[in-house]
Order: sequence, then structure tokens, then C-alpha cells
Amino acid sequence: MPSVNDVYNQLLQANSNLTSLINAVNNVQTAVDAVQTAVSQVNGTLSTGVGELVTIGNYTNQALYQNDQQNDTIICILEHISKNTCALLNQAAIQTALQTAMAGDIAGLEQMFATVNPGAALDIERLAALKAQIEQCCPPKKAIPPCDYAPCPAPRPIGQPPQVGGSSPQTP
Repeated sequence: MPSVNDVYNQLLQANSNLTSLINAVNNVQTAVDAVQTAVSQVNGTLSTGVGELVTIGNYTNQALYQNDQQNDTIICILEHISKNTCALLNQAAIQTALQTAMAGDIAGLEQMFATVNPGAALDIERLAALKAQIEQCCPPKKAIPPCDYAPCPAPRPIGQPPQVGGSSPQTP
């Protein structure tokens, strides 16, 4: 049978073991609290980061839509230029042929008229000089140009990108 001293020593040993166990549990609790704090910080950072990514993604979508609208405007303007260039080229070819033929015809008519009617030829020269004087004082109205350019609609600007997480908008 164990003595009272043996029981007392075993109680002291158990008490020592219990104190070590309590210290170990306290250390584990401290480590768990530290992990919980770190996880909370990571969750906060992730929430903020995801929100910022959504904000930037929305702006990117707006920018892509804006670019699409600008491309539509550019295509419209290029179609105007293409159509007008083609019409001008066709008209220039017709006018060049007509003017070349007319130049020869007019020169011949002037010579015939001057030899047949020398007085009338002098009257024509005097009238031309008088007309030039009148046009210096009162120039004739200018013809309205045939092309009336209508600009294509341009999209509204979307503004600066959002500022998130320390990034700053870049200026072109």
C-alpha cells in the first residue's frame, strides 16, 4: 500500500503535469487567435480586392463599348469619304473630257467670230472689261458647294477610370 508521502508526491507530479497542460492549451489558444486574426485580415483584403476588380471590370466594359461606338463613327466617316471620292473621280473624268473638247471648239469659234464680225469682237472685249470693273465693286454670289458634309454621331466620353487600391488614372 502506498504511503501518504507517495500519494502526495504523485499529486504534486499530477499538479505539475496539469500546469504544463494548461500552459500548452493557452499556447494553442494564442496560436488559434493569431490564425483567426490573419484569416480575418485576408478575408477583408479579398473582399476589398474583389470589389476593386469588379469596379475596374465595369470600367473596362464601358471603355470597350466606347471604343465600339468610336469605331462605328470612324467607319461612317470613311464611308462618306469613300462615296465622295468615288463621285468626284467620276465627275472629274467627265469634266476633263468635256473641257478638252470645249477648249478646241471655243478657240475655233472665237477666231471665226473675230474675222467675220470685227466690230462685235471689239464690243465683246469692251463688255468683258466693263464686267471685270463691275465685279471688282460688286462680286457675283458664289455658287453653293454640292457637298454638304454631315458629321457622324460621336459617342459620349466615359470619363476617367475609377481609382481603386492606390492605382491612379493614366493621362494620355
